Amino acid sequence: MPVRQRNHSRKNPFYRRNLRFVTAFLSLAIAALANQAPTVFAQDRQALALQFPHIFVFQGPSIKKVALTFDDGPDDLYTPQILSILKREHVHATFFVLGIHVQKYPHVILRIKNEGHAIGNHSYDHDNLQKASSWHILWEVERTERLLKKTVRVTTRLFRAPYGNVNNAMLRQLGKRGYQVVNWSVDSQDWRSLSAKQVLQNTLPAVNPGSIILMHCAGNPKEILTGTVQALPELIHTLRSRGYAFVTIPELFSPHTATVHAKW
Repeated sequence: MPVRQRNHSRKNPFYRRNLRFVTAFLSLAIAALANQAPTVFAQDRQALALQFPHIFVFQGPSIKKVALTFDDGPDDLYTPQILSILKREHVHATFFVLGIHVQKYPHVILRIKNEGHAIGNHSYDHDNLQKASSWHILWEVERTERLLKKTVRVTTRLFRAPYGNVNNAMLRQLGKRGYQVVNWSVDSQDWRSLSAKQVLQNTLPAVNPGSIILMHCAGNPKEILTGTVQALPELIHTLRSRGYAFVTIPELFSPHTATVHAKW
């Protein structure tokens, strides 16, 4: 007598449960391989901005100004090239820097300061602080604070969480320390080692008055930011032709709104 085959059709509850398990497992595995923490979705950002109006921002006032922001620096490869373009184009940007890179490239962070750019704290080593304890968040922030003060005599109250990941407890903790937590409204996704064309496609259509544009000036050794460097002049020229002015984060929010009690 032939062995009866077990029914593995999609209507089988056992099959469906296992399919869901396998799908979830694969999703987690893919996320782990990509080394990407979950991001805060637009609707979550809006809710947080309403709940913490003096602490959390991701979009500026509706004025014909935009803020270029660069994360994960400094380094001695891409950051100097970006600084040279910004200097040539007479643009001031905001650099959210890692303490570990401030420590490694003190001459570059000094150049960022001397050329008139705003500086923000981006944690010490880019840990996912959304999953961290309150004491670890404080350690990451304070260590970078001390390095900035020691290296370039800068005290900043701008903070951007790694991956943009924030939660209510983190915002309350940082708000008590006088920080403004800054996310973004336009994501270039340049950390994916994109071409200049792809960087421009991700940014230009999404820009509107008050946009905060996320780009990178450094990253891990696998991230190639040549596309960012090559796209930057065209990005600046195109937005200027549309009537936009480039400002730092402090300039974007002052004096039009009193969003934060921190000292810039």
